[in-house]
Amino acid sequence: MRSLCVAFGFLASTALGADPRVTLLSKQLTNTKDPRVRAQTVLLLGQTGSEDAVAPLCAQLKDAESIVRAAAANALGELRLDSATTCLKSALGEQDSAVRAAMEKALSTPALQKGSLYLNIEPISGGLDSNLVTLADDLLKSHLSTMGATFAPAGEEKKAAQALIKSRALRGYQVRLQLAPGEKDKQLKVEMLIMTYPEQALQGSWNVKASGGKPESLIKAMVPKVIDDAAGDLNWKSP
Repeated sequence: MRSLCVAFGFLASTALGADPRVTLLSKQLTNTKDPRVRAQTVLLLGQTGSEDAVAPLCAQLKDAESIVRAAAANALGELRLDSATTCLKSALGEQDSAVRAAMEKALSTPALQKGSLYLNIEPISGGLDSNLVTLADDLLKSHLSTMGATFAPAGEEKKAAQALIKSRALRGYQVRLQLAPGEKDKQLKVEMLIMTYPEQALQGSWNVKASGGKPESLIKAMVPKVIDDAAGDLNWKSP
């Protein structure tokens, strides 16, 4: 497996035209009888982020080994392409419960459209009540979703994020929201720091302060406001 991973890393930096990573990995699939190697190979195909990977992955949904079919379903979900979704839907007659669960999980992940927002949301920090933090987190994600944003999975590897963002021409950002008491009595402050993702180059910081109401009401007003301020400056309108 080490030689396979080394070859994958080399080709990732030289892909031109027809994706040579997919060509290499597809050849690996046809040349091995070990289902564990085939399963690892289809996972690497999913990490390419390439449209070319859909056909060979779709074919692996018919592999005789359930471990390979489940890996193919996971890889198709990771591609987040409309063509991958179509392939998964066509294979929902799968009888193995574990493989079917992998397919359903993959189908629950929305496809990414070129140019859309792809956001890594950091856990909200600050010294406020956990209920307020939960409220702010829900507001943050729901408001960003109205802008066409989709969210990176927790713990996503940097190389995987870079490949996905490049292949889909996404706009990747990391969002950090902080809640804190303001300088005045019964005042709250919401601050949002935004960096590029996954490189983490600082794009700016925005904050809103409010007082004179219940904390829940202030959070409901401030979180959408700070998002709109940042979105206006960064041109986060849907492409």
